[in-house]
Amino acid sequence: MASVYIRTLLVYFMLIITLRLMGKRQIGELQLSELIVTILLSELAAIPIADKDIPLLYAIVPILLLLSLEVILSYVVLRVPGIKNLFAGRPSIIIHKGVLNQKELERQRTGISELLCSLRQSGISDIGEVEYAILEQNGRFSVFPKAANSSVTPTQLDLDISEQGISHALILDRKVIRDNLILAGWDEKRLFQELKRRGFTKEDIFLFSVNDTGDITIIIKEKKS
Repeated sequence: MASVYIRTLLVYFMLIITLRLMGKRQIGELQLSELIVTILLSELAAIPIADKDIPLLYAIVPILLLLSLEVILSYVVLRVPGIKNLFAGRPSIIIHKGVLNQKELERQRTGISELLCSLRQSGISDIGEVEYAILEQNGRFSVFPKAANSSVTPTQLDLDISEQGISHALILDRKVIRDNLILAGWDEKRLFQELKRRGFTKEDIFLFSVNDTGDITIIIKEKKS
């Protein structure tokens, strides 16, 4: 019986270390690969605990292998955006500038009732109040209300307002995001001209974003010491 306790504790602490190294995420925020690894870890951990005749290494070695694979994959995903789209998909714009994209909603196999539920959870009671709704890679909706329906309503203050839309990331860590260029109505020529005008190159940029009114935000990539 003592060996069972010891094996259980060893596997327990092994899992704690492994999940800690994988990063802090809630279950609902796990990417597909992370969710698969988490399920496999639970199965692998149970094997030597349930059967003391199975060597403990039969669990430890696969757990270390999965951890190594997840760490390597996370690094590769950061360097190669296309691979991230392959494993995690990409954000999907369901409502764009107040217009519901029914085809995209159907393509994501998401019902209108699920969308309305997410809007209510975001404090929005009417779909007509939404400027943007984006289905993120973790399966959650990001919702942006119209300016007139913000928490402090300019309509009640009788103010002249204009929609700000959302910010489109055109460059992420020196990588040009072509899908967002299209959404923002930009092209690479315009992007590089803007960078040149400001005295930057693509290699200098950690984040270059522009919202629907043309406001630009730039964050310079920090130099490695």
